[in-house]
Amino acid sequence: MSARTGESCSARRGTILSRHARTRARQRSIPNSVIDGLLDFGDRARSGPGAETCYFTKRSWKKFAVYLGHEARHFERYRSVYAILGDDGQVVTICWRH
Repeated sequence: MSARTGESCSARRGTILSRHARTRARQRSIPNSVIDGLLDFGDRARSGPGAETCYFTKRSWKKFAVYLGHEARHFERYRSVYAILGDDGQVVTICWRH
């Protein structure tokens, strides 16, 4: 895909990241596999007109950890990651909660 329309996060999901989200994920060292897991297992809440937040709760993290199996211990540091999605499903940005 072109940089203007976004880039696929992974071939499995077809997740679309905006140019801003790709830049922020790279700057914040958040791998695409974590973004996919967040979108697959994370909880969602509206965060204003035209956007929603996707984040891990204790319950959603536990489901993700079960999916990862033994490898979950390597992903523990990403528990506080969240993403802002547009109504079209595109990831607008990806951040760390503090």
